[in-house]
Amino acid sequence: MKKKNNEIMWPAIFCTSLLLLFVLFIVSSAMEIGEKLGEIHISLELFFYLLIVAIVVSGIIYPVCTVFFAPVFSLKELHDANGAAKKKYCRILINNLLNNVELSDDERIEVESFAKMGDKADDKLIEFFDRKIRPEIDKEVMAAAKRAFLVTAVSQNALYDMLAVAVFNYNMIKKIITICGFRPGVPQVLKVYGKVLTFTIAAGAIEDLDVEDMIEDGLDEMLPDALGGVVGKFGGSIMQGAFSALATIRVAVVTRNYLLNADVSKTRKELRRQSFKEAMDIFGQIMKDLYDDSVGQKLKNFLGKVIKRKHAEEGETEVVKETETEVEAVKETEEASGDNAGRKVRNFWGKVFHGKHAEEGETEALKKPN
Repeated sequence: MKKKNNEIMWPAIFCTSLLLLFVLFIVSSAMEIGEKLGEIHISLELFFYLLIVAIVVSGIIYPVCTVFFAPVFSLKELHDANGAAKKKYCRILINNLLNNVELSDDERIEVESFAKMGDKADDKLIEFFDRKIRPEIDKEVMAAAKRAFLVTAVSQNALYDMLAVAVFNYNMIKKIITICGFRPGVPQVLKVYGKVLTFTIAAGAIEDLDVEDMIEDGLDEMLPDALGGVVGKFGGSIMQGAFSALATIRVAVVTRNYLLNADVSKTRKELRRQSFKEAMDIFGQIMKDLYDDSVGQKLKNFLGKVIKRKHAEEGETEVVKETETEVEAVKETEEASGDNAGRKVRNFWGKVFHGKHAEEGETEALKKPN
């Protein structure tokens, strides 16, 4: 009993200390921004404080409290150290899946059949979780990590970074437990919450370090001032976003292992090494997806615009050439028309002069005496 109390007491003390530090960070940062808004109008300051309170209540307090209403369980409870199935716990998990997890009709029939498999029930349940539940958890983890990366990379304020990391992580933990239908014990939950608070405070501290200026100062001798500033801003934002994403993944992997790790033979060191490797694998996949979705798409759009502009210029050149050809044809037509008109005029006046000379000749002939 004393050992169990110690398992809860020390994580609780740790979480309480971090919570007080987190509250101090949030309050001081919020008051600093609120005072600036108050200089514009007092209503803006009050609205800002109400917004912060609403975010904390709905995004942090609510998911944290909701988790404790879920039943306590872990897949390692399905069998003993020798691998023999514990039918009682298999039955508990089957009932939990049927009552708390969204399943199709075929999946419900499959889960109900596990109760009739005796010593194979634990293996079937673990296989079902790996096939059905784990992919859903990974999807939620990647979505939360991407949001954490984008928000903290774009945000240039410690308050926003801390709130984003805390809200995304606590809601992600709640969704993971909702997908599984159960939660780990109180000591494990407190440890996970402690990790979230640690990473949240670290995210705010990194923002206050002005990483952009540090990168820019390091590149002063290598790059021009303007280019160094751009690289510093971009590099600092990427580093802050990467830290938040990796922290989110780390929290998710630890939570998932508390729930879904069924290998009771692994030591804590082996589990820590495994969870770190899984976190790095997921982080690499997220960075690839973000590049494909954002940078890669922007590059494609840019190249597409260049190609369209080139085609448009080529089209304009063709139009100009066609116009010049038409103008030359018109000029030639006008010149030809001018030559024909001149020829006709010359012929006309030639006939007139020829007729006049003929009349004068006849007059002279009449004047001569016979």
